[in-house]
Amino acid sequence: MSPLEKTIAFLSRRFGPSRLALLVAAWILALGAWGTFARTVLPIEHRLEWEIPVELRAPLYAKFDSGWYLSIIEWGYGAPPPAGHPSAHAFFPLYPWVAKVLHHTFAMDGFHAGMLVSYLSLFLAMPLFLREGRARRGEAGAWRSVLFLLLFPTAFFLAAMYAEATFFLFSLLAFCAARAGCTRRAVLWGVLLGLTKASALAAAPALFLAALEPRGEEGTPILPLSRRIRDAALIGLAPFAAVWAWVFGVGIAHGEPGLYFRSLSGWHRGSSPLSGVTAFFQGIASYVSRGGWKTEPLHLVEYGLGLLFLLLAVRLVLRRRWADAAFVAAALALPISTGLSDGMPRYVLAAYPAFYELDGVFASALRGRLAWWIVSGALLLCLSARFVNARWVA
Repeated sequence: MSPLEKTIAFLSRRFGPSRLALLVAAWILALGAWGTFARTVLPIEHRLEWEIPVELRAPLYAKFDSGWYLSIIEWGYGAPPPAGHPSAHAFFPLYPWVAKVLHHTFAMDGFHAGMLVSYLSLFLAMPLFLREGRARRGEAGAWRSVLFLLLFPTAFFLAAMYAEATFFLFSLLAFCAARAGCTRRAVLWGVLLGLTKASALAAAPALFLAALEPRGEEGTPILPLSRRIRDAALIGLAPFAAVWAWVFGVGIAHGEPGLYFRSLSGWHRGSSPLSGVTAFFQGIASYVSRGGWKTEPLHLVEYGLGLLFLLLAVRLVLRRRWADAAFVAAALALPISTGLSDGMPRYVLAAYPAFYELDGVFASALRGRLAWWIVSGALLLCLSARFVNARWVA
C-alpha cells in the first residue's frame, strides 16, 4: 500500500470515508455556484444588509445574524444597548470566540474566520452523522439520511456564517457519548453545546433519556440503575446549566442580570415562554384570517416544516425512541416559545434524528423518496437564493 493510500485509509477510519468529504465539498461548492447565479442572474432584488465596505467583504452565505457574529469576532460584545434595541449579547459565545481566535492568530478577516469554523464543524460532524446512521439504518440507509439532511430546505445554514454547523457537531458528539455511557465526555460536549446556542435547552431532556440507554460493547457490564440515573442527570444538566450560566452571566458581567432577555425583546420576541407561545398562535390565527398564504407564501413552508417535525416526533414516540422524540419535539417547541414561526426551519435543522426517521418513512417507497428529494431540493434552491439576496428565510 502506498503512503497516499495509507493516509487515505487512516483518514477514513478517523474521519469517515473520503467520498463523504468529497460529497460535502461538492455540496458546498454547488451552493456557492447557485448563490452566485442567484445574486447575479436571477431577477431578485438584492438588499443591502450593511454599509458598502462590509457588503463587499461579506461571503454569499453571510447575512442577517452573521453581522452580529462579525461584530463579536472583530470587536467583542460591547456595552449594553439602549432599551428596545437588539444587541450581540443575545448570541452565545463559543462559535464567535473560536472564530475570534482564528481572526487574531492569523490576522484573518472576521467573515472568513466565521465561515472557516462553520466548514470545519460540518466536515467533522458529517462522519459522525454517517456512523450513527449506519448503526440505525444500515449502510444504504445512512447514505440516504445524508441526502435527506443535505437536501433539507434550510440545510444551507450548515454552510453559512451561523452557529448551526457547530451546534450540529456538538449535538452528535454529546448524544454519541451519552449513549455509549461515556459520562465525562458527554458532560464536556454538553457544556460546549450549551455555550453554542440556546437551542441546547432542547437537547437537555433528550440527553438525559439517551444516557439511560447506553450502547456499550457486548460484554460490557451494565451499571446499576441508580448509577445510570445519576450519570444521566449530570449529562442532561450540562447543556441546561451552560445555557443559563451564559444567559445570566453575560448580564451580571455588565451589571444587568436581565440583559439577555432585553436583547431578545429588541427583535420583538417573547421575553418569556408563555408570552412567546401566545404570540405564536396569535400569529397563526392572524395569518389564516387575513389570507396570508397569498401575500406571504413563505410562511406555508415554515408551518409545513413545523407540522412535519411534529408528525416525526409522534412517530418516534410510537416507536419508543424516547430520546429522539424528546429532541425533535423540544427543537420544535423552542421557536414556538419565542413567538415567531420564521425561525422554525432553522431550529429544527439541528434535531438530526429526524433525518434518520425520514429515511424510515420512505424506506420502501422509492418514488416517494425521489419525489421528496426533488421537492425538498427545489425548496433548498429557492430559500438559499432568497438568503444570498438578503431576503429573510429563517
